[in-house]
This record gives sequence, structure tokens and C-alpha cells, in this order.
Amino acid sequence: MRLPLLREVPMKTLHRISLVLIAVPLVAALWPSLLMILYVQSERGRRVYYDESWMHEIGFARLTLAVVGLLILFIPYRKGERWAFAALAVLMICYELPAVFFLSMTKLGSWPIFRNLPGPQVYGLAELNFYRYFYTILAFAGLALALPRFLRPNKAPRT
Repeated sequence: MRLPLLREVPMKTLHRISLVLIAVPLVAALWPSLLMILYVQSERGRRVYYDESWMHEIGFARLTLAVVGLLILFIPYRKGERWAFAALAVLMICYELPAVFFLSMTKLGSWPIFRNLPGPQVYGLAELNFYRYFYTILAFAGLALALPRFLRPNKAPRT
């Protein structure tokens, strides 16, 4: 039994798979952004850090990027518009890659703000790194699968 090659898989199927692969990291960014928006610092932490309002602003920024990315993904990208592919590629390069680089630094685990974030207590910095890499790999795999569809020339409409 021969496995189908990538070019034998219908382009519509690849587009649907890429849609799901790109949607997973964007949906996964929604929950942590809500936790960052609702973050309340302890009284001891308030004495050490004067202004923690930036934590809420980061949460709102992440929530906005995820919602805008999902809107682009499910409306124009699903229809096959090229600008939507470019917009999602820019979003992934400018958002996902820096998130991987900055959140995978080992010194960030020693910052009190990252130790006190609400969430499951069984997750350590290694699990955080795994999920950061995993979601970024999913997003770029989805973009790579969709690339042939958006690079092929448009056919002129018949009159």
C-alpha cells in the first residue's frame, strides 16, 4: 500500500489542515491572556514593584492579537485570500517567535511575576517551554502547508 504524497493530497484538504494548525496556537493564547488580565498581585509584591499595570496591558494585547488572528483566519484566510496569508505570516513571525525566544529563557523562571501566575501548579518552566515550542511549530507548519495554495497563480475568470 502506497502512502499518498503531499502533491496527491487535494489542495482543499491541505487548506483545512492548515486552518486547524494555525487556529490551535491562537486559541491557546486566549486563556493565558485572560489570566494576565485578571492577575492580582499579592500585598508583598505590591511593596516591591511599584506599578504592575503592565501585566494587564500585556494580557489585553495578547487577547487582541489572538482575536484579530482568529478573525483573519476564519473569514478571509478560509476563503483563500492572499493578503490574509501574509497577515497571518506577519502575526506569527512578530508574535509567536518573540514569545518563544523570551519565554524560553531560563532566567525568566526566577522572576516573581512568572512564579505567581495563576494556573496548574504541576507545570514548571520545562512544560512552559514545551508548549511554547509546540504551538509555534504548529503555527508555522500550518503556514507551510498553506503556502502552495497561496503561491499558485490566479486563474483568470472566463467570460
